[in-house]
Amino acid sequence: MGIKITSLFLIFSIIIITVWGIYMIHEYPGKVAKSRKHPQLRAIQVTSVMGLLIFPLWIFALIWAHSNAIVGKLYNQGDFNENDEEQITPEPSIVSSEPKVKIESKPKAENKD
Repeated sequence: MGIKITSLFLIFSIIIITVWGIYMIHEYPGKVAKSRKHPQLRAIQVTSVMGLLIFPLWIFALIWAHSNAIVGKLYNQGDFNENDEEQITPEPSIVSSEPKVKIESKPKAENKD
């Protein structure tokens, strides 16, 4: 009876340590990005955890964390400032299908003094 309990304890311990180790390895790109103060930290963390399902995503997240590249826009290391906010694109003007009505104004009366 004692050997069965010991065996089960060892099996569950190995499973728990393996799952914990895999999770810690997949968190590594997020830790690298955080230590390098990467501007897209959260995106790298999400991509690395998604790497649990699709392994190439983890490799991509690791390369992304080390590269300081911003995915989605061109980036030069000298052009980036942490305090800069994303520029908000202006809303497009509303196009109306109704014809514009010209309002005629009365000519101003000139003062004849």
